[in-house]
Amino acid sequence: MRLTAGGRRLAAAALVQSLGIGLFMASSMAYFTRQVDLSANQVGSGLALAGVVALAISLLGGVLADRYGARRVLAAVYLGRGVCCAAYVLVTDFWQFMVVTLCAVACDRAGPPVLQALVAVAVPERQERTRLLAVVNVVRNCGLGVGAMAAGVALASDTQTAYRVTLIAIGLAFLGGAVLVLRVPELAAPSKAAGAAQEDAAERPARGRVLPDARYLTLTGLNFLLFFFDTMLLVAMPVWILEHTDAPRATVSVLFALNTVLVVVLQIPVSKLASSQRRTTRMLTWTGAVLAVSSLCFAASGSVGGGPAVAWLAAAVVTLSLAEVIANSAVWDLSIALAPEEQRGRYLSVFNLSVAGQRVLGPVMVTGLLLGSGSLGWVVAAAVLVVAGLAAERVARAAGERMRTAVPVDA
Repeated sequence: MRLTAGGRRLAAAALVQSLGIGLFMASSMAYFTRQVDLSANQVGSGLALAGVVALAISLLGGVLADRYGARRVLAAVYLGRGVCCAAYVLVTDFWQFMVVTLCAVACDRAGPPVLQALVAVAVPERQERTRLLAVVNVVRNCGLGVGAMAAGVALASDTQTAYRVTLIAIGLAFLGGAVLVLRVPELAAPSKAAGAAQEDAAERPARGRVLPDARYLTLTGLNFLLFFFDTMLLVAMPVWILEHTDAPRATVSVLFALNTVLVVVLQIPVSKLASSQRRTTRMLTWTGAVLAVSSLCFAASGSVGGGPAVAWLAAAVVTLSLAEVIANSAVWDLSIALAPEEQRGRYLSVFNLSVAGQRVLGPVMVTGLLLGSGSLGWVVAAAVLVVAGLAAERVARAAGERMRTAVPVDA
């Protein structure tokens, strides 16, 4: 697809900062444990605690985006992440690590909804902004992979100097992303007249509303369940393979690679399906159904051995990857379209809590409920996901009808 100048700069910014994230993800644990002398438990607990605290702090990003503009706030978020990465060079104990990590994770959590808010004003046409977010997702995945491979230089050297140079390089990558974001034109900044029309369409919600309306909050809660694909891949899949199947251990890395390839290949074509309000809401039902099929494939893999187990696991990851790209395309479109323009940043920040919350609570749900129940846990999960998809479609359609003067609903 051809991108506007602003779209190309946003995609380039995503690529540059994802290179930095890939470098950090692959090298940071070695740096903290081997050079700063933190234990793996300290690093893990610090990241978990920072993630929980940052959930609330991240809402501030949307409020600031509504007040000062998404472009400025997103550039500040990228700059903040860069400063935090460079600050890790000066960390010498656990409490310093906690302070820097809390700031870094808060910036990380605030970034996605502010990026969506910027896309909404940089690309006024609804379908094109969904495709732009698909492009951003693809280049981000590519950047993460390249950055992780580049981190091999520091890991091979395993010296304090190599790690510190890597951290400075990561900081510069985020700085480059901030500069690119500042060059993105805001073509559809909301006007007072547009804001008033939106208020009429949404039955005049209070301008000072702290939380989004009930339908948007309900859709946020349902998205918490539909985003389960992330936890299924990162937590449930490797543990299930290693502890509940006879598949070779190498299957874990092969399936991770398969997921990455499928997302890169399918995300942009699938985003084209979000071409109308009715079709986009229907994609929520598809997400629940395809995730349910994936869950049943995981369940089947636990009752067979050898080659059949690997085949069922491959089918599970293929369907999970398809559900991921369908869900992404649907929620990118709907979370923006169903948010009033004057409060878009705040609405998107609340919606993003469903994603961040899944990453905090999802592993607990998987290890405590799903995997402990064996194949039955997967069957129950499949039923829950089907219901969540159907309910999400109904709620999104009702919300779209409520905002019909701002979000046309196709016949």
